[in-house]
Amino acid sequence: MADKPQANNIKFDAAKTHVDKEIKIGSPLISCRYDPSGRYIFAGAQDYQIWRWEPATNKKVQLKGAAAWVRAITFSPDGKTMLTGGYDGRLLWWPVEGDKPTRFIDAHHGWVKAVAISPDGTLIATSGNDRLIKVWSMADGKLVRTLKGHETRVYNIAFHPDGKQLASADLKCNVFQWEMATGKLARKLKAEK
Repeated sequence: MADKPQANNIKFDAAKTHVDKEIKIGSPLISCRYDPSGRYIFAGAQDYQIWRWEPATNKKVQLKGAAAWVRAITFSPDGKTMLTGGYDGRLLWWPVEGDKPTRFIDAHHGWVKAVAISPDGTLIATSGNDRLIKVWSMADGKLVRTLKGHETRVYNIAFHPDGKQLASADLKCNVFQWEMATGKLARKLKAEK
């Protein structure tokens, strides 16, 4: 039996925890992310809105332009642009400090499940209910390539830190490793017990 991990021998008393700050949205949340600076928290809610909250000032701003539940939220490496994907299949570009999208594309048939940006900020990968992974140009939103092979919905995607590979994971415990230069499937893994 393995030893339980210790947190620098710090003892925690759950009875002494408390809510530090609370924000009222009024609708159940679908997604939530800090921006890279840590200044804002962005949340997608069932009211088809995206909310930007600044914990330091408690200021809450409703962003206009999402027309569906937003599940996927990510940020450009420079922290200036947020990308969202929603139930309507659209991918939207938002300035982090703005309140409406500057660009959108119809990315998938059905829900966009995940969005990832390459480490160098030049490519966007999206996945959706259509079992496809699509790679887009960050600069102009044009489709670079479509990756096919999953037999069920793709729920998560992630770029390797070197930007040369992409991992995708589907509902049936399949993890695929893709070569970004060619779009070829390099390896399939099964995430089972």
